[in-house]
Amino acid sequence: MDYILTQPRVIHERVTVVGHSRLGKTALLAGATDERFYCAISNDSGCSGAAITQEKQGETVKSICEEFPFWFCKNYYKYKDNEYNMPFDQHWLIGLLAPRYAYVASAANDLWADPASEHLSCVAAGEMWEKNGFITLDRPPRIGDSFHEGMVGYHLRAGEHFFSREDWLNFMAFLKRKS
Repeated sequence: MDYILTQPRVIHERVTVVGHSRLGKTALLAGATDERFYCAISNDSGCSGAAITQEKQGETVKSICEEFPFWFCKNYYKYKDNEYNMPFDQHWLIGLLAPRYAYVASAANDLWADPASEHLSCVAAGEMWEKNGFITLDRPPRIGDSFHEGMVGYHLRAGEHFFSREDWLNFMAFLKRKS
């Protein structure tokens, strides 16, 4: 962000951070800790990213800490098979973006990232905005659904764990509505 702000052709007030998978986790953290970002977009970030941790399917705190022990501080390890004792859950990370914009994208067949838990995290995080947090239907999302009305956006696409053209088009549609 420091470098981007030196570029005269960039609209500094609209800089958005985007990431997929591990970098989706990073994008959410960057947006949460640096208020200069207009929006943070997470694509298929799953466990320790956009997905609710408790009662999720797919990747767990235990599996992610064992597979990628260098991604997290040692203090996080105490929640392996102990998620119910965490003093927070991942919707808090998304909520730290309030009052700015947040966006989460899921792929229907990416069960490791757990699209249902990513959507639930948006529902819970939406309550952290004063108004128009996350506007969704009163049902789980279906393939092709996109929710771009509120401060938190979301879509569910068909497919596996990858960054697609459909994802980019949804991100751009969401951001275009906000400008």
